[in-house]
Amino acid sequence: MKFCLPGLILTVLFQVSVYQLKAQQATDDIILKAMSDELNRNMAELKLSDFEKPFFMMYGILDSKTYSIASTLGSVTRSDEDFFRGKTNTRVLVGDYSFNDESLEDNLFSAPSGNELNLPLENDYWGIRRAFWSSTDKVYRDAARHFERHKETLKENGKGLPELPHRSFAKSSPVHLVLNAPSFRFDRTQWETAAKKLSALFLNHPSIDNSTVIIEYTEGHKYLVNSEGTFVKTPINFTKLVVLGQCKSSEGEFSLKQVVHVSKLPSQLPSEEQLRSEVERMISTLEAEASKPKLMEEYTGPTLLIGPIVAELFSSILFKGNENIFANDNIIPLEGLQYDNNEASLSGKIGRNICSELVTIKAKPKLKSFNGIELLSSFEIDDEGIVPADEVNVVESGILKNLLNNRTITNSSQTANGFSSGPGVIEVMIKLSDSEKLLKEKLIAQARKDGLDYAMIIREASGFGIVNVYKVSVADGKEELVRNASLNRNNLKTVKRILGASESYNAHNLVEGNNGRAGGIALVSMIVPQAVLIQEMEIQPFRLPSLKEEKYVSSPLK
Repeated sequence: MKFCLPGLILTVLFQVSVYQLKAQQATDDIILKAMSDELNRNMAELKLSDFEKPFFMMYGILDSKTYSIASTLGSVTRSDEDFFRGKTNTRVLVGDYSFNDESLEDNLFSAPSGNELNLPLENDYWGIRRAFWSSTDKVYRDAARHFERHKETLKENGKGLPELPHRSFAKSSPVHLVLNAPSFRFDRTQWETAAKKLSALFLNHPSIDNSTVIIEYTEGHKYLVNSEGTFVKTPINFTKLVVLGQCKSSEGEFSLKQVVHVSKLPSQLPSEEQLRSEVERMISTLEAEASKPKLMEEYTGPTLLIGPIVAELFSSILFKGNENIFANDNIIPLEGLQYDNNEASLSGKIGRNICSELVTIKAKPKLKSFNGIELLSSFEIDDEGIVPADEVNVVESGILKNLLNNRTITNSSQTANGFSSGPGVIEVMIKLSDSEKLLKEKLIAQARKDGLDYAMIIREASGFGIVNVYKVSVADGKEELVRNASLNRNNLKTVKRILGASESYNAHNLVEGNNGRAGGIALVSMIVPQAVLIQEMEIQPFRLPSLKEEKYVSSPLK
């Protein structure tokens, strides 16, 4: 049979796709089969003399490849691939769901030893099984001994389990979910060229002492099996582009700026033209900042936040510190054995007012997009095999309704609602719909009422914890840009009194942290008003380090 050229190309592409699909299926068969077979063997055979058998077991694997490119002043300084396959979970529970080895002690999990066997990078069935065997053996020994101590503790106290603060482990129905990552070929040459072009924009700006462009793309899958019959495979696709710039003023004070974009695939990053425009604007801002005044005194008063800083504020309030919207795993098993920090958490405040009655907060973990923005932290199942509801009402009209929980339950009001992996997508709704003009008018009116000479507006996200603020004169409404400020001590009290909010809403994908490996990237997607007026916020000077030293030889760029 003869083919024309287009037909031949289509045939080849089809054959390549079929080959890739079969190769991926073979990989899944080996990984999931090895995990399941070893888990089932250990569930059947694990038994130390004088100790109980495990009633629950869970194994997890993170399998990923990360491409990392860095470029400075038009030249690539790093370009490599990092393959990683590691155990994310080896969990063994002894006892039963209501009372087990995790119920009473400070340490929630029994961890494998430091000299355990690593997983092979190849799809080696016996290598995978042996690696999990080494971990399971150690974890089971610790778990079994912990559980015996727990039983002795109950006897010594002469109390029943319901009389003591304790943890239980939530039951779950088996889940079968296999999702594949989209087929994507990372063209390293293409992205090296893109990084070089962006970093070359700094060549004509010798006042900027340090600059770099970093592009990272991670692809792979997470695997999970447990003794309840759950087996899961979910994809990882994450791209991050960061452009950093740093300079020093004549006084030797450092200034830092960054441009950050995140997406699932590199092809979804902004166009070359848009990135170039953003970097050039960042460079201009960085160079001009030296001539702007610094914030010299602390400010407490009405503050208008506009843009991504609104998402950052609510993210900081809701997920960080003791008062966050996650259920607290830390309990006091027995008096005197553990420090009680429950009073600082929200665990005991269900049904109580915690913020302005204008505020409603919902977790929508499965929501994929909002107003055309892809929500990168959306997920179908968490890292403990729990499928979350489409929507969880966390705060309704200022009243705390629910906390986000994993499978560890510390009181009867909690349920395993599927958030061991993080918050996913959070929507913050405020029952106001003001124009930006009206918000500024409200801002000035409140500052005048408070007897202040000026109010504050923040219009940019806080890279490195630093924000530039605009001092707004109460007398005439004129704005003055002031650099080097930071938001201080923000918590739920900050949003007790909200004076205004815009009618338009935006979605923002925030990177909260990274444990150094793909899949350990902490993402949250926030849906928030474009602008929010807070009655009282604390803003203080940010003390940047300074290094004033004489340079005997100037930079070659100068």
